Amino acid sequence: MENVNHDSKIDVRIIVGGLDIAQLVSKAVNNIQLENDYNIIVSSIIPTVELNIVKKVASGADILLIGGYGHDETFNILFNELKTDFNHIGLFDYNNIIIEDESIDFKLAEKEILNSIIKSTLSYSLNLINIHTLENKLMKVTHNYNSLLDDYNQIIKEQDVLTQENKELREDIDAIRSDFSAFKLRYEDIYSRDILEIFNLNDLWQEIFHQDLSDEERIVIATNKFRPDNIIVGQGYIAAESRQKAIEWLNIVRTALIFVDENASELAKELSDDEETKPPEVIDDYEIPNTFENFWD
Repeated sequence: MENVNHDSKIDVRIIVGGLDIAQLVSKAVNNIQLENDYNIIVSSIIPTVELNIVKKVASGADILLIGGYGHDETFNILFNELKTDFNHIGLFDYNNIIIEDESIDFKLAEKEILNSIIKSTLSYSLNLINIHTLENKLMKVTHNYNSLLDDYNQIIKEQDVLTQENKELREDIDAIRSDFSAFKLRYEDIYSRDILEIFNLNDLWQEIFHQDLSDEERIVIATNKFRPDNIIVGQGYIAAESRQKAIEWLNIVRTALIFVDENASELAKELSDDEETKPPEVIDDYEIPNTFENFWD
């Protein structure tokens, strides 16, 4: 596979132990829409574990997947030689693609490659956005900025523009740090979870209920309020341990929405009646919140 630099995409390279498995991996990768669905490019499939060759071809990759039977000796050697502060190394486990007759199941290989890449991509993303990396980038930007000022004194009149750009860059870095802190807090237990399957929320809703999803925000709010285990909803998608788990949760939320919408006035009246029959010793200016009216606020 041609080794091309894709600056805006995550560069994945897969190391396997021979041409036969390399051909199978290449076919599986071509069947997975990694670039369109995940912004990922598999730029090289390396059909050897010979260290000198691997080090040359693997240099500069964002993610390296090493094929092997678990974390065996070959995996450990390659890991120690190839790991840097700026890449992530994952395992493409042959044990998960071999069936009872010792042959390789193509569908299992395709699934294992996808799962390995997605898992490694999540780990890579968490490692990429960190304070150390951002400080290094800021130092490089500052160095380049000072060099430009020394080399091109004739553009001194544009200093105000450059200063403003530097200010915006610092604000962007602060925003990234804040986003990363929120991301890390929400997904700090991701290593203890099973990998979740992701489904298009509107498509799944139409398939289950034969109607368009008219109010995605209420689905998101309900999910965030009740925090079901291993269910995440947002940005037009729902993630769950399985398709069935996603369907079960959407059924629960839809039932709750129907109940609230159809009975809101009666429930509000009951709360109002309860308020009128309060014992006289209750403080006069205390108000019972209208739970159902304020549920979606």
